[in-house]
Order: sequence, then structure tokens, then C-alpha cells
Amino acid sequence: VIDMWTQEQVDTLTKALVWSVVKPGRIEEISTLAVEESRMGNYQSKYTKLQKKLRGALRDMSGQKSVGVIAEDTAKGIIKIAKPVGVIGALIPCTNPEATPVFMAISAIKGRNAVIMAPHPRTKKTNALIVSYLRETLRKYGAPEDLVIGIDEPTMEDSGELMKQCDLIVATGGTPLVKVAYSSGTPAYGVGAGNAVVIVDETADLADAARKIMLSKTFDFATSCSSENSIVVVDSIYDRLMALLQEQGGYLADAEGKKKLQAMLWVDGHLSRDITAQPADKLAEMAGIALPAGKSFFMVPETGVGPDAPFSGEKMCVVLTVYRVPSFEAAIQKVNAITEYQGK
Repeated sequence: VIDMWTQEQVDTLTKALVWSVVKPGRIEEISTLAVEESRMGNYQSKYTKLQKKLRGALRDMSGQKSVGVIAEDTAKGIIKIAKPVGVIGALIPCTNPEATPVFMAISAIKGRNAVIMAPHPRTKKTNALIVSYLRETLRKYGAPEDLVIGIDEPTMEDSGELMKQCDLIVATGGTPLVKVAYSSGTPAYGVGAGNAVVIVDETADLADAARKIMLSKTFDFATSCSSENSIVVVDSIYDRLMALLQEQGGYLADAEGKKKLQAMLWVDGHLSRDITAQPADKLAEMAGIALPAGKSFFMVPETGVGPDAPFSGEKMCVVLTVYRVPSFEAAIQKVNAITEYQGK
């Protein structure tokens, strides 16, 4: 069984699992289904995510020991020996149903573990398709196919039971889900609210910064927790950067537009699920804003931080909050205040 496999066998299998998914034909099939089923994000981003992020994960894993003696501290007389955890319960979000299952599988296999995946009901078909390819590859390489299992008809009850019975939980999703995982009594790694903030000051290549902010904010319509939710811009270069961001497809909302966006994004004090990872033109239609052609994301000026300034939190959509500060030191203080409110 796999807990007796060598490092070379484990590494060969993890590579095979990734290449079985990103091969021509399958990668297009998975990307298409993920968009159709989730109704979030876009095909090209999901295709890129599968191609780049999974191969990047393999690159990061390459040469990393996960079998036998993995470290030795001769001065302290400590030897670290890798031991499988057992069965991992993986909760898969509907925002990233295409890359997350594969990453969970190779992470588990790298440590000689098994994994049971509980997808969001909204993207169960995408998960089932990916799992079928992973299990096919396990069989091909002489590994037990039940090292990777997907729950075909996921329910809250099934996910709860999985969290009780597994040896380790990896929960990717919203804060309520992560709280459930942490309170299950089973060891858990949780990924809750993100709220990435970027500082731009006079030392930056402003054209490059504007392009990269646009790429990050619009990639898969902001499903990634690493997508900028706010930028904090030093006063001396503020006007220049804002002009460049508008050239890159940013739409700067005025006071009335900001009110309309806020009313559309937050319903009864809660971030609306209907806005997650939707294109800018759809958000504009929902908010009643006439969006000019060529605009792919919104920019909203803000000064406040906290519950009374909801734009300072995570938004999971193509809306970028913009702060203007007098200095780099003030920018640091603003970032700390924002993440103290949400995302720390």
C-alpha cells in the first residue's frame, strides 16, 4: 500500500495526477464544465489556472522530502521522520472547483495519504469528472484508486460526518464553513476570508503596477482570495496611477455609483452571493450603472475602515477599493487597519 511507497514512487504519482488533468481535451472539458456549472468566473481563467497553478504546485513540491527522514538536527539530536496522517477530508469550494480538487489530491498523495472530497453541491459534476480522471491514473500506476474519493451527491450531513470521521480536515471556503471545520473536534486547516491589500508608492513602475492590478482583479472575475480587494496609494502618484488604471479598464465610480454598488453588493448587511465572480457588465446591470465599453472592473474611492465602510472588506467580485494616503508610513497604518477589520 502507499504508506510503504518510496519518495520516487510518490513523486512519480503526483506528477502523473497533474498531467492526467491538464492534457489536451481534458483541460478544456473541465474548464468548460466548471464555468457552466458554477456560473462563476470565465473559461480562459480556469484553463490558465489548471495549466499554471497546478504545474506551479508541482514545481514547488519538486525535491521536497515527504517520505522517511526529512530533516536532521545533529546539534539537538532531533531526527524528523514523515508519517502519513491517514484520511484527509477536503471541502471543495464552488469558486475554484477546477484546480482545488487536483491540488488536494497531489498534496494528500505527496504525504502518502488518502483524500475524500466533499464538493459544493453547485459544482458536484465538475468534482466527479476530475475525480474520475484521478482514479483512472491511480489504477494505471498500481495505486489503490480509493486513495481519491469524491462524494457524488454532497449534503451538509455527509460533509459533517466526513469531518467527524477523517483524520485531518482541509476546509477551503467561507468563514462559516471554516468555523464548522475548526469546531468539529478533528484537526483542521482552514482558509477563511481573504482581504488582500496592495500599497503603491513612488518607487513602483506605475504602468506595470496598473496592468498587474487589473490582471489580478479580473482573473476568473476575482474568485481568488489573493485578488486585490483594496489598493492604498500614496498621494504623490495617486492621479497618475488612477489614470493608468482607467486605461487598463477600470471604471471609477462617483458618489452616486458608489451608493448603487453598495446597495447591490450588500443585502441586509451581508455580501450577496449573486455578485460573486460575475463580469463587470452584469454587476453594472444589477446596480443600474451605465458601464462604458471596455471597462472590466470597478474602482471605488474610500476613506473609512470597518463595518460602516463595507468596501474595506472582502468582496469576491471585480470591485476594487481605493485609498489615498499622504505617505508610505500612513499606507502601512491603513493596511493594518483594513486587515485588522477583515482578513488578518
